[in-house]
This record gives sequence, C-alpha cells and structure tokens, in this order.
Amino acid sequence: MRKSALALALALAFPTAYAQQTPVGAASRIPIADESLARGPSRVELYGILDGGIERQDVGSVSATRLTSGMSAGSRWGLRGAEVLGGGFRAIFTLESRIELDTGSVTNRGPLFFCDTSTGAPVCPGVRTSVPLPGAVLAGMNNVNNLLLQAVTTVNTAGALFDRQAFVGLVTPVGAVLAGRQYTPGYEVLNRFNSFADATAGQFGQGYSALAIRANNALQYRAEAAGFTLSAMYGFGGTEVARNERSTDPQDGDDFMGANLQYQSPMFSVGLGWNRNNVVPYYAPNDSRKGLETFNFGVTGTLGSVKLFGMYMTRKNENPVLRPQDVQNIVLGFGAGAAAVIGAQPLNAFDVDGIRGIVGAVDTKIYHLGAQWTIGNGVIHAAYNSAKEEAPSAWDATSPGGANAKVNHYALAYFYNFSRRTQLYGVYAMAQNSGSARMALGGAGYAGGFTTAPGEDASAMQLGLRHAF
Repeated sequence: MRKSALALALALAFPTAYAQQTPVGAASRIPIADESLARGPSRVELYGILDGGIERQDVGSVSATRLTSGMSAGSRWGLRGAEVLGGGFRAIFTLESRIELDTGSVTNRGPLFFCDTSTGAPVCPGVRTSVPLPGAVLAGMNNVNNLLLQAVTTVNTAGALFDRQAFVGLVTPVGAVLAGRQYTPGYEVLNRFNSFADATAGQFGQGYSALAIRANNALQYRAEAAGFTLSAMYGFGGTEVARNERSTDPQDGDDFMGANLQYQSPMFSVGLGWNRNNVVPYYAPNDSRKGLETFNFGVTGTLGSVKLFGMYMTRKNENPVLRPQDVQNIVLGFGAGAAAVIGAQPLNAFDVDGIRGIVGAVDTKIYHLGAQWTIGNGVIHAAYNSAKEEAPSAWDATSPGGANAKVNHYALAYFYNFSRRTQLYGVYAMAQNSGSARMALGGAGYAGGFTTAPGEDASAMQLGLRHAF
C-alpha cells in the first residue's frame, strides 16, 4: 500500500506522465515522473516540456496560419521533489509554471476569432442581442463580447507564475494528502479515458466538455490499492477570480468539490469522475448556488498494439454567473461602461456555453470513441466526439436549429518518437457545427474560440515538435 500510494502521489505531482500524459502509446511515454523518487533518497528536480509548431485554422470563411505554443502539451517548467521522513512517510511538492514559446509569456493570447460586426450588429460569441440597440449601446455590446471572450478563453488571465500547479503533500502508508492548486478529479478521468488525452485539436476537452481543470486552495486525499484509485477533493475557492462586489460574501460562494474512482489492469481500465463548482450569480448576489456539475465515465481496452477508448460525459449548470438577460440589462443601463461592470463578475470558462459561445445555462451530453495504434516508433490516434447542447436559450431562437446545438468532432494524428524525450507530430481535426453551434478547435495549451456564425464548420491542421527535459 505504501509504495503504490507514494508512486501515485508522485505521478500526480508530475503531470507529463499523469494529469497531462504524453498522447502516445505507453511504450513510448516520456518518463518525466521518475519512479526512483518513490524508492530513492530525498531529491529536488527541474523538469519541463517545450512544445511548439505551425497550425492552420479554418473557421467558415476565415482562416489563419500561425506559430503556436502548446499544441500537444502546454509548454512548462517546474520544480518537484520529495523528502524521506521515515516510517513510510514522505513529503512531496510541485511548483509548475506555464510558458508560451511564441511570446515568452505566462499567459496566452486567448481565442483566434472574435466576432463579425460588418452588419452593424455584433454577431459574435459571448452575447447576442434580442432587441435593437442604439449606437452608443452597440459599442458597449462589442466591448462586452470581447471582454467575455478574453475572460473565459484566455489561459492564466491572472498571469500567475505557477498557474499550472503549486502544492505540497504528505504521503503516508494509508494514502496521500495534497494541499494547493491541483488538477481536479473530473479532469483526471477526462484526460485518462480518451485517445488524445488532453492534446492537440483532437482532444476531447474542447469547449463542449469544458470543466474545472484545476482548483485553487484545494485539499485532496488519494489512495491506491490492488489496481483501484480513489481521489476526493475540496477547494476552498477565494483566489480563482475576484468575488462579486455586490455580494455579502457567502463563505462557500466559489468552493469546489470533486471525486473519482478508477480501476486499471494491463488489459482494461474503467473510471468515474465528478466535479461541482459553487457560484454567486449576479442576479442573486447573497446566495451560494450550485454551478456547473459534471459526471464522466470512461473505459479502455487493450488488444495487442491497439488501445480502444470510450467515454460518456454530462454537463449541467442552471445557475450561471451571468444570464443573457443580465448582460442585456447591464449594457442597456451602462452603455460603453458595461464592460467594467461585467468584468467585475467571477467568470470562468464554464460560464459560457462552449458550443454556442453565449452566456447562460448549459445542459450538455457528450460521447467519445477513440483508438491508439502503436506501429514501431510511432502511434496513430483516432477519435470521434459528439456533443449536443439542450439547454434553452432565448438568444438562439432565430438561429438555425433553434436552441439546440450539436457538434460532431473528428480527429486523426500521428506521433513519431525520435527518442524517449523528443517527438514529431501531425494532426488534422474537423468540427461539424449544426444548429446554433459555433465551436472552433484549440490545443492542449489554449482555447480555440468560436466561429463567427452559427452552423459554420471549423478545422485545424497542426505540425509540431515536442521535447521534454
């Protein structure tokens, strides 16, 4: 029990082989999580990943070619270590910082595509109006749309140095306790039980399956025995975003909770994950309410050199921080100053419908089927994802397909391993949007944004190099 719990806790601390595992076959996984730390002397290590390349994005009639950081794995550097305390106890820590190779920043630039205002009315993600607006208010609406996009699709908006992970832990003979900024239990299952992990434009974690990836001020208990893994987490909130200034500050207003249970064997694995975020809505500033809640169930099976994946996930949020009518009333009341009012709200990525690109409630059902086929030094990845958004939205009443939105997402990739540390990869992915869907494709270290109009398809071609140290 002691060795397995320690190995698991160390693997959690080192996300290349765990929370953001290398999206290739197990035989060629980059061994960043040095298991000798679980058995050897106390030590401290510097580690990291540098990932970058060229991608072409096509979104309806709009396209762009650019150099991008973090297509297959978010570029990062970190410090990790362990100290033997005796009696089966060991202290561990991780400090991990984001790097954007294209700019050297710790914050990425947000979505590639914003909105089309050529018709005089904003046709863009975030908010769409249901009534005619005067010119001054229209300018305010455009500012609001851009602000909402930046708030919910830019990674590390706070510019925190150790945005990726920052925690300390104690490994004991009966499990591990970790405290700090950590990956959430639901994200762990999402990442492990899909054929692309959380990598490239083929990854399952696009906007349609957005959930809380990390939790601040989080306390986690983990244990492993006989192939089973148990994780339970509670995040005390408070620093993820600024609190609603109109609020009387409910003590659990932005808390997080989650859990997962997994079983793994050489031939198959199965896992169940649950995440829930509390929120203080703009329209109920004195209440703490249940925000986004996600459940995901995944399975894998191995047949020789082929590994098969399947996952089902639900997302539901009946209490978003902002509803469409709240945004419209703020814009009508504050005009060009509406952006400042809305910017003070505690927005997160899951407060925007990742399929339709609007604020408001979500009720999403998502399916994933995938495979990895190891051939020599390379691995072929394939995936099919389907997501349908069924939450009603007055903003989409006039859109094709009414309030419903559906995305069919296809992806194919090849990763070639030059060595245990260096890989070359190529990816093609396509999102077929229908109804009011407008999802664009991103990568491991950045969000894709949204198409400029409902029902437009999106695609991405990516060619990159990845090196671990």
